[in-house]
Amino acid sequence: MFLLGLFLVFAVPGIESAMAAKSPQIPIAGKAIPQFMQPLPLLSVQPGGTMATVFGNQPLTITMCEFNSQVLPPPMPATRVWGYIVGSACPPLTGAPQDTYIGPVIVNTRGTSTDVTWINNLGTTATTGVLAYKYSTDQTMHWADPLNWEMNMCNHMAMYPAYLSPCSLNYGEGIPDGAPIPAVVHLHGGEVPAELDGGPDAWFTSNGAYKGHGYYSFPGAPVNASIYKYPNVQEAAPLWFHDHTLGATRLNVYAGLAGAYYIVDPAMSLPTNLQPVSEVVPVVIQDRMFDSNGQLFFQADSAGGILWATNPEHPYWSPEFVGDTIVVNGKAWPYLNVQAKRYRFLFLNGSNARTYEMFLVNPITKVMGPPMWVISTDGGYLDSPVMLDPNLGQKLILQPGERYEVIVDFAGFAGTNLIIRNTGRTPYPKGAPPDGSTLGRIIQFRVGLGPVADASYDPASGVSLRSGNQIIPRLVNPATGTLAVTAQTTRQLTLNEVMGMPMTAIDPVTGVLTAYPGGPLEILVNNTKWSGKRVTGVDPISGMYVTQPIPGFTLDGAGYNYLSELPQEGETEVWEVVNLTADAHPIHLHLVQFQLINRQNYNVTNYNAAYAAAFPAGGWDITTGMPCMAGVFCPGYGPPLDYTTGNARALGGNPDITPFLQGAVQPPLPNEAGWKDTVIMLPGQVTRIAVRYAPTDLATNTPPTMLSYPFDPSGGGMYNYVWHCHIIDHEDNEMMRPTAVTPMQGAVRPLVKGVAY
Repeated sequence: MFLLGLFLVFAVPGIESAMAAKSPQIPIAGKAIPQFMQPLPLLSVQPGGTMATVFGNQPLTITMCEFNSQVLPPPMPATRVWGYIVGSACPPLTGAPQDTYIGPVIVNTRGTSTDVTWINNLGTTATTGVLAYKYSTDQTMHWADPLNWEMNMCNHMAMYPAYLSPCSLNYGEGIPDGAPIPAVVHLHGGEVPAELDGGPDAWFTSNGAYKGHGYYSFPGAPVNASIYKYPNVQEAAPLWFHDHTLGATRLNVYAGLAGAYYIVDPAMSLPTNLQPVSEVVPVVIQDRMFDSNGQLFFQADSAGGILWATNPEHPYWSPEFVGDTIVVNGKAWPYLNVQAKRYRFLFLNGSNARTYEMFLVNPITKVMGPPMWVISTDGGYLDSPVMLDPNLGQKLILQPGERYEVIVDFAGFAGTNLIIRNTGRTPYPKGAPPDGSTLGRIIQFRVGLGPVADASYDPASGVSLRSGNQIIPRLVNPATGTLAVTAQTTRQLTLNEVMGMPMTAIDPVTGVLTAYPGGPLEILVNNTKWSGKRVTGVDPISGMYVTQPIPGFTLDGAGYNYLSELPQEGETEVWEVVNLTADAHPIHLHLVQFQLINRQNYNVTNYNAAYAAAFPAGGWDITTGMPCMAGVFCPGYGPPLDYTTGNARALGGNPDITPFLQGAVQPPLPNEAGWKDTVIMLPGQVTRIAVRYAPTDLATNTPPTMLSYPFDPSGGGMYNYVWHCHIIDHEDNEMMRPTAVTPMQGAVRPLVKGVAY
């Protein structure tokens, strides 16, 4: 009762003026935006390049700024965005707009640290012109909640928020000076100490007054900053960095916070004529919506007369944002002039939720090609290039968070215009196909006249990328889809979707009686909320959920969350992830790169029946507001069985999937047969991955006592890392769990906290 009163005292002032000041945006159709009018921004080290490119291995200052960028083709107006700017000064809001908001691209040498001072200069909810953020924050989510000391009172309420109530407002709404904006930088794919991971609780606000309980900095940072000293100890790989603020990642990334982070290794014996990183063409693909003033529009509140939210419980949350405009490197439908020769591309899916299936085609003649040659995955180079030929039905499938490096040879297409075609359905893989005239197009290539001399690496030559002792240590035989090493632990985990009930209710945003269709209320991994607690009832006085820890889970080091995934450093685990939802999910593990073993179909109906039957009575069904009954799926209960002992074959607490498997295992696609940190997990399938908690370059015959990181992976204060869905709308609404790595005793740690980082 005290906490509820404390929360209401904060949130009430200014409600009436805040509601009166809100003016809904009017979205424009993507079809109204001209295509292929602006050149693709390239690395600034290339002629005419505008995407800031800096070399790491030196102290850097990078500031999160708000500025104007020319996303839409002139004379359409510039768009207010957020982005990472090299240096401590933000671009002025007057004058010429920036050419792109994507970047910078940081190029780092393996073995030498890169020290970055990350400054948050994003201002407040009152000063920001990024309306997609201003009108889309949702305080009913489990989120950073800076002004309420992370208490998340709105998230604990058992009823949907009433119209004009504190929980119905956007963050900072009703506060004359607004509220400071929280942010944190996550190095996606980074093999880094937990303190530098930039996890969801490591956020800090733009005024420096508030910090998440996971905040960390090397000494000497300004109050609104953190200093991360990245060790760059892992293999050469195309990483990226983006925001990871708890419950607000979808908004901060949508506003523009994303850049690339290359690690190069001069000691790696790659083909000498492989195009260097300085010649790479980044292709960062995002889908967006815009309003009539050229500003970012986000499918959130219903103030504009369109009901984006499917449930009143989360009035500003849409289960999956999908836009109607393709933006590449910060430009709507750009073009690139290329010569009739080979180019090296980095494809990165920076979208919230959209999956892309891509291939090249001549849109006039319909002739498909040239093929794409994949040379690297999330975690580094493949042993040999893999050809994806659209004439054989092969496409590059890219889910949010995934990266692939690709070589394309335009030699046979001189004097033609090609496009990258997208056929990815939304939701993937069985949803609606993209409109071929808009979302079915990514970028246009204008191929110059040939022939052109080209001495660069030819992926069709048969020359491998890796050789000798630098080939990928094979935890998996990718040809057969079988494990090639001994795993110490097997886990069977589930992906779950909690569906809200259809209802007629007062819209918390508009105050209008509204028929809600019902739909995803939250999405979970292993049917477990972030906290590791389950709801057991509702307090009759406060109206708040009553929770208790899931039995058998372990309290983290700071006393916040209960953990279930507790891997041991140096050990190999097999994760068998059973997708119980109707959509594909890109599952991302922090710290580690893993290898895909296989995928396999299962009998969905029979397994769902066995899964539901395993639930005991107890717990609380948040969708019905009633106690859970035995033999019925209980959302957010956790696994139905004991996590450790419930399944004799695997940890996880779920019925064994083995009796329900159908058909042969499906080995990884050849282009997936490398190190991955994000992988597609399809509906109706169990996806198996081999996860080794050790550096990727250590051979499979390395003595167990040597399978350790050069830093202590058990830092971070409370939990170490997380695993989650990289559909960031899902990640923001509970589809993420913290993990803790148990360190190897006696391991040699040349990188010491407080000295190296």
